[in-house]
Amino acid sequence: MYINIYFGLNFDSGMQPTTSLKSGQVYVGKRTFLRWFETQLGLDGHAERIEHLRVEQYRQALSRYKKIDPSVFYEKSFDADQLATAENLLSRRDELLLAGFDLKQVQNQASPLPPRLKVIVDIEQLFLIDDTGKTKLVAGEAERFEAVLQALTYKKLPIQTLFVNEPIAFLPPQYKRLFDILKQQNIVIEQLNNTVNTETLAETDLSIFKQFVENKHPQGSQYQLKGDGSLLILEATNDIEAAAYIAKILHKNPQFKPTFIIPDASRVLDDALIHNGLPTFGLLSTSLGRPTLQLLKLVTAFLWRPLDPHKILEFVTMPSKPLDYELATIIGNVMSQCPGVGSDLWFACVDQYFEKLQEKAVDDTSINVGKIKHQFNFWFDRTTYNIAKTAPKDEITGIFRYLKTWASEEFEASNSKNTSLIVLSEQARRIEEFLNELPVSDSFLTFLELERIIRTIYEPAPVQPNPIEIGHYPHVQHGDCLLENPREVIWWNWSDTEGVHFFSRWYKDEVIYLKNQNAHLQSPQDENALMLWSRIQPILRTSEQLLLVYPQKANGQATIEHTLFSHLRACFKNFDLIIQNEQNILPKDADTGKIDLMAQQFKMPKYITLPYHRLGKTPSFIEVNSKRLTSRDYETLTSLESLFYYPHQWVFKHKARLTKSPILSIVKENTLKGNLAHRFFELALKENIITWTRSDVDNWVNEKSKRLLPKEAAPLLMYGYEPERAQFVSKIRYALWTLIQHIQRNNWTVQATEHELTGIFTQTAVKGKADIVLLRGHERCVLDLKWSGHSYRERLIKNEEDLQLVMYSRLLTVEEDDWAHTAYFIIENARLLARNTAAFAEIKPIRTDAEAFVINETIWQKMVKTYEWRLKQVRAGRLEIRTAANVKELEEHYGDELLDVLEMKKEDSRFDDYRTLIGLVK
Repeated sequence: MYINIYFGLNFDSGMQPTTSLKSGQVYVGKRTFLRWFETQLGLDGHAERIEHLRVEQYRQALSRYKKIDPSVFYEKSFDADQLATAENLLSRRDELLLAGFDLKQVQNQASPLPPRLKVIVDIEQLFLIDDTGKTKLVAGEAERFEAVLQALTYKKLPIQTLFVNEPIAFLPPQYKRLFDILKQQNIVIEQLNNTVNTETLAETDLSIFKQFVENKHPQGSQYQLKGDGSLLILEATNDIEAAAYIAKILHKNPQFKPTFIIPDASRVLDDALIHNGLPTFGLLSTSLGRPTLQLLKLVTAFLWRPLDPHKILEFVTMPSKPLDYELATIIGNVMSQCPGVGSDLWFACVDQYFEKLQEKAVDDTSINVGKIKHQFNFWFDRTTYNIAKTAPKDEITGIFRYLKTWASEEFEASNSKNTSLIVLSEQARRIEEFLNELPVSDSFLTFLELERIIRTIYEPAPVQPNPIEIGHYPHVQHGDCLLENPREVIWWNWSDTEGVHFFSRWYKDEVIYLKNQNAHLQSPQDENALMLWSRIQPILRTSEQLLLVYPQKANGQATIEHTLFSHLRACFKNFDLIIQNEQNILPKDADTGKIDLMAQQFKMPKYITLPYHRLGKTPSFIEVNSKRLTSRDYETLTSLESLFYYPHQWVFKHKARLTKSPILSIVKENTLKGNLAHRFFELALKENIITWTRSDVDNWVNEKSKRLLPKEAAPLLMYGYEPERAQFVSKIRYALWTLIQHIQRNNWTVQATEHELTGIFTQTAVKGKADIVLLRGHERCVLDLKWSGHSYRERLIKNEEDLQLVMYSRLLTVEEDDWAHTAYFIIENARLLARNTAAFAEIKPIRTDAEAFVINETIWQKMVKTYEWRLKQVRAGRLEIRTAANVKELEEHYGDELLDVLEMKKEDSRFDDYRTLIGLVK
């Protein structure tokens, strides 16, 4: 049985109408065309997606040849990027092979080879094993096509006619060579003609434009648009608005059944159809941003030091990863607070998790403790390598082998639903193959070499979020895939999406030589002619109505006008008549001065103006049900300050338990430095500092930083942070020595660091933690370490608002009925801030007349009264909302009540998680 083949370069992406497929007809695109011939000739069985191996094999060949000829023409580019150079030159080598240039026998020709061609021919000889011509280079598309051409010389296929969609004269040379062989076998090669005969059409805007793009009108002549609706342009600010508008039109006009041309892989239009209850196209969503595929780039972070905590945090927060979910969450929380591996917090949390896991496993047999431990050890208990040097290839290969196996197993466990996993497994396998293909001499790889290999393999994963639904609108990706002439066509995202076209990759003497060898390359002129032909096919193949949708932004980026925009301007005088945009797609009573052509063709959706909803003034008080508020076991100074100054925060957070969802991220730089500085001081003051000198401090800090930074502050070790790291360590040395001097000169000894304090505050349990407690005879001193905020802390002491220090002083000396000395130590400035010089004689006091005992008693009494006052309000169900806008109103309301309590704040809270809830965010 003889068959007819329909061939188009873009048919693989789909064609319309699909109902035209009949028995004895085969429709093939560029990829399936070769595969069909291989199957018929018994040449199938070739591995797919092996181009990465061919590139690596060719890179090795280029490297070997470069040693033979160090000044070879690709020397500079090869030194800059070996893989990119190999990929480019391999494509040129394949181009020669497809054009019919015999790379093995050419040296027997009489005329000398041009220099670059000679290099390519000489490199080909490096692959030869013996005189049979067998090569070590993995067969790619070029070799496969050549094998098909060879087999067709002695075998005939049952083909009656081969219909070609594109102009045969403009096609790449391998197809012309194939067609010549088929013609010799008396197979008919015909050109498809799917365009409408413009000479028989009634004169409409669309038919006039058809004739214009076919150059059937005199040059320089312009025509008056009729506005008959056959040709329309819908402009929109962005693709989301355009998609919503098109979906609304389709919803309101069920008789309108257009064929869509959707050139991009965006699902914006599909999503808009879903929201309007219309059947979806079932478009594939192709993206490099798939969370699963990100693992390819993240797993190598475990190889290097210094550690990149941002990548590790991203790894453990992936929705799917080769690590237990609960363990990953714990590690993520630790990393966000203390970015590093091996800190005290790290071991405490991980050990506690595995202890609880062992207990759970006793009753739950589905928990595989050994597997979870193996996963944890595989990633976090491994040898790391200096990122400025190299890592062994075997270690790298092992990581991707592990990732490949895990992704495959997870894909099966998900009942083959998560297709991204199988794509991940495939790409990990290809990276493993690539690494195994490297020569023995490349047994170690640098960070940049590894990243380049991954970038070579990394490709987007197509996912189909929604299946194709019955009754969906016909659609194609390329306009030249319209096999019949649809009545109505909507060309979505009608912008410039064509690739960049450059000059010929071959010199003139090379082209002449190849022609003499009967090897005809596809010229830039042919490529351009093919592009021009393809560009106008949607215009020519639409029979009645064409709607062009042009969003000014697509996928968040500005678009460029389609080339045919200039054709329209050249063809018609009143071009703006057919453009519909925000200025003329408005309610009917809008005076725009333009005719709404869309409204003449369709039932149009209406734009409505949404009324503004004003949140209004933030209320000064809100009513709460105090009986439903939960009780607390104890208070902290932070919670008490919330109650004193902004009681709504205290109620919302500690009573109503309204907390914002945590977003795991590395702490900000100032917080990181503050936490690390506290750690340095905590460890240093546990040493015997009484006899320390400046050099002792410097040596201790320098030595401790080597071990502490990787465990708790890895970001400071990353590339580019050298100045910040050096400055930070220098500040720690200076600040630590300054504090030790104060301690030594004033005869203090360190009693405790990170000292837990507990006590009673008006019959309420309170807890706190003092950074440093000093002892001198019967005297005690509480030091609160702060990284920065010198001016702010100074104002607190001056205004008698240092509630934290007063609370710590009271809790530390409650039994002695005395007050401990208090001070802030600002690490960044190496400054001690205290109310007087009783504890540290050499400092500058903030208040020279300060009587610490009297002031502390006064502050304490105000704290007690404020606490009771606020609790009374809460119990009465009346909750104050204090903002800068209602300060005067609150002062008038309270009157003399404010005299006996702490001075209230007159501004909005600096850190308030409930700004939206209380109406501060408009």
